Amino acid sequence: MKNDAATQYRENTIVSATPEETVLMLYNGAIEFLRGALKEVGRSTDKKIVLIDKSLKIIEYLQSCLDREKGGEIARNLNDLYDYMMVQITRANFGNDATKINEVIRLLLPLRDAWAEICKKDGKKVHAAPSANKTEEAHHAGKIAVSA
Repeated sequence: MKNDAATQYRENTIVSATPEETVLMLYNGAIEFLRGALKEVGRSTDKKIVLIDKSLKIIEYLQSCLDREKGGEIARNLNDLYDYMMVQITRANFGNDATKINEVIRLLLPLRDAWAEICKKDGKKVHAAPSANKTEEAHHAGKIAVSA
């Protein structure tokens, strides 16, 4: 019963979300799945593969939503960044490489934070990404700037 309520709540949150909140949820999901995969590096190959696959699907979806005509240089740069992320995640999966997974998480965090700011400015509720290590995230978050 508890699981049904949680599932219903999650579905209602997704259905009622604005496009900006949906993008924020996608970034949160990709980060969460990659953090889960980090815990499985060197342990459960099947579970790691499922989590990696979910993160790849999210990044592919984000890439497919880019409007290259209206988005101009920002869309082209994001497209290239998403390509790079997917290559690094795939390499991390095959090589059991936590460093590459951490790199992609560090690349995703400032993008996620930019969308959180967009949502906050528009008066929308912001759902923070679950944080495993806030100090490390704060240290690395300033390395990539995203214009909104």
